[in-house]
Amino acid sequence: MIFFLIILALISFKPYLSNSFPYTHDGENHLARFANYKVAIREGQFPPRFAPNLLNHYGYPVFNYNYPLANIISLPFSFLKVNYELTFKIIVFSFVLAGLFGVNKWLESLSFDKRSRMFASSIFALTPYLINALSYRGNIGEVMSFCLLPWLFYTIENPVKNHLGKNSIKFLGQTLIWIMFFLSHNIAVLFGTPILIIYSLIKYKKEILKQFSLILSFILGIISTLWFWLPAVFEKNLVVLDNAELSKNYVDHFPTLSQLLFSPLEFGFSKVGSIDSLSFNIGLAQISILVFAFILLKKKIENKQNQFNKIKLFLIASLILLLLQLHITIPLWRILPLVNFIQFPWRLTMFIGILVLPIAAFVFERGNKITKFILLSVVFIQLITVLKVKPADYFHKNNIDYEAFTQTTSTANENLAKTFTYSEFADWKPSAKILSGEGQISTTEWRGSKRKYTVNVNTESVIVEPTMHFKGWETQVNGNDITYIDNEEIKGRIAYKLPVGEHIVSTKFTQNSWPRMTGNILSGLGILSIVSIVLFSQISKIKNVIKK
Repeated sequence: MIFFLIILALISFKPYLSNSFPYTHDGENHLARFANYKVAIREGQFPPRFAPNLLNHYGYPVFNYNYPLANIISLPFSFLKVNYELTFKIIVFSFVLAGLFGVNKWLESLSFDKRSRMFASSIFALTPYLINALSYRGNIGEVMSFCLLPWLFYTIENPVKNHLGKNSIKFLGQTLIWIMFFLSHNIAVLFGTPILIIYSLIKYKKEILKQFSLILSFILGIISTLWFWLPAVFEKNLVVLDNAELSKNYVDHFPTLSQLLFSPLEFGFSKVGSIDSLSFNIGLAQISILVFAFILLKKKIENKQNQFNKIKLFLIASLILLLLQLHITIPLWRILPLVNFIQFPWRLTMFIGILVLPIAAFVFERGNKITKFILLSVVFIQLITVLKVKPADYFHKNNIDYEAFTQTTSTANENLAKTFTYSEFADWKPSAKILSGEGQISTTEWRGSKRKYTVNVNTESVIVEPTMHFKGWETQVNGNDITYIDNEEIKGRIAYKLPVGEHIVSTKFTQNSWPRMTGNILSGLGILSIVSIVLFSQISKIKNVIKK
């Protein structure tokens, strides 16, 4: 089975089996984020929130709002000076392979036999949504969340039982899966969490409160990630995200039923209207599985009634998610909170790709020879299609190129500070300048997250630093805090007034806002609680062994 899963992972990963890196929508952006995350840490940001080198060194608060898991995992490789492209490949392959193992464990817990699990694993590896995310879109966050979802369903099916201390390592793993998911991708968390909660409530019904370890893992997972989520939510008003075109016009990106069923797997983009060049295909095998499931569920099932009920639930959920991607559901979307941040409603196909897996195992295990032949045939067709997938192009850059990346890494620049309207980015120099007045500036140290310099002015002057003003920046002049100013000439850069005289100036980016400080403290307490639970249980075990 292990060898089979490795082969499947390599098939999904095929576009990355090259010395170069595939050209995708977001791949290069994520590589630049890897680089800036390392730079931010090196410059003293912990946790990183402001990418120092983006926007041609004017900086960009992308880390305050966008899923950090891939960036966090990249850090050890970055500090070891591994090429960011290779780091990306290592992370992606590891998660795809881990996702396949998760599928196998989840379906085994649902009592499916080995052949059925192998069939469902093939469906996972050949899912068009996953192939799209890997080969054309390059969205590492969606790949990671997609591969974590089987493990989350497994933890719901098999939470730590009995005395928590006796299973502390399993509890640690169970909690880490939730933590990774909550940091993997904003949209996956926003839509995936309600799905997981609803499934848990349906599965356990009145017994849900007895699932102490599952609830505790979920709560500790949330608390441990509040360092990210509190600022992302409560500082959202500081940037243009709410007014970004992709958020405002998400209703223009609903796919048609024909696109969901028949669009070819190829490179392209999701455009406004019903004509798109990007594929939204759910998958031939996935559609076939849903059809056969309808047929089988009409027949009388004599055993495994619990399994039968779960398959009905997964089937209904898949159809609801399919329906929610169609234009006819727009009135419902308009009354639901936060859903506009999905940007593309076809992202719901991610969850269909997961929910269909137990259905696939069920249909293959219960189907007759003709059914299995048809299913294997459509999987073979899907395999051939995936093997023919080629990225639009390949490229290669060194680490310095990514550390000097001059763009924002956001599709619609939706993390720009609302007050930042400056556009002459090409004039950047590692020094402040006198915008009005007379004097001289001598720079002692200049980094993207902090800097020190001396200003000697002969008249009252306005000093401006070539940096986006965003909450958290603080400047001290001669050891005293100073208030920033802004006008039509400053256009959202860091700026302040100085009286006549010589001044020692230091500017740095801080964690000083209530969402950041509160999130950092709560997350620290959450992580400390997890460590304490594990250590206490391990110490107790050692004491019991010694007594015996």
